[in-house]
Formats: sequence, C-alpha cells, structure tokens
Amino acid sequence: MQDGANKKNGTIVILLSLLLLGMDGKHREGDEWRQLEARQAQLAARIKVLKQEQDFLLFQRSFAGADSKYILIDLSTKTGTLKYRNRVLRTFGFTLSSSKSHKPRKGRYVLTGKTDGSPGKMSLVVQDAFIIHGKRYSGRQKREKSLPAMVVGRKDLAAIYYAVEQGTMLYV
Repeated sequence: MQDGANKKNGTIVILLSLLLLGMDGKHREGDEWRQLEARQAQLAARIKVLKQEQDFLLFQRSFAGADSKYILIDLSTKTGTLKYRNRVLRTFGFTLSSSKSHKPRKGRYVLTGKTDGSPGKMSLVVQDAFIIHGKRYSGRQKREKSLPAMVVGRKDLAAIYYAVEQGTMLYV
C-alpha cells in the first residue's frame, strides 16, 4: 500500500515539476526575445555607420591619385576643406541656412552649376540639393529659393569658386 502511495506521490511531483517548468520557460523566452531585438537594432545601426565610413574611404581613395580637386564638408563641425590629391588647399567655415528641414544628407554630390558675377552674386549649386554662396549674397535665381544654403566668407568663396570646375565632387 505504501508502494502505491509512493508511486502516486512521485507521479504527482513529476507532473507538477513539468507544469512549473513550462510556466517558467515562457517568461525567460520573452526576455531573451527583447534582448535579441535590441541587439539586432544595435547591429543594424553599427552596419549603417560602417557603410557610411566605407563610402567615405572609397571616395577619398578614388581621389588619392586622381588629378582633380574635391571638397569635403563636415556638418557637425561646420567646416569644409578643399583638397587636391589628399593635400589640403583651403579650409573654410560655413553656416547653414535656418531651415532645418532641408539639411543636406550625407554622401557624394557633384557641383552642377556656377553663377558668375560680382562677389555678391557668385554661387555654387550642388546637384539641386544645396547652394554655396557668400554672406552678402544678392543674386538669387528662380530655383535657388527652395534650396538650403551654406554661407561661406567672401574670400573663402572666391578661392573655392575659382579653384573648382563644374563636375567637381563633394562629400558631405
């Protein structure tokens, strides 16, 4: 009789332990799932940053031996650099127009237009994405009104304007 009671108690203990183990597993699985999703989000952000760095390094490598000038623009420090074969020709500061909705995206650009004239009317149009002009700029064109502007000092603009040609590459 005691053998039968021991078997029943043993069976009940085993069933209860299986039931309790099943209840415990679901909570941990949800935690692990959230941790996995957070880790995937971190890795996706890291991949994006690494792709941007790779694009920048490929851009610089393509101009290391090329016989052409290019401009690097750093939005965080608000400085730009005119380079030729990885040598700095000129460093300049700039300010962005007050419109935050039209901030240029990071990447490669091509200089598509140069507006000639007096120092107050000189400007550089970059792929219909933004315009570079001086502080006392008065020569607005029709389509330039909607473009965000980078305002550069008069002497810096003159140096950049005469150094670059249409088709010059820029990297923001």
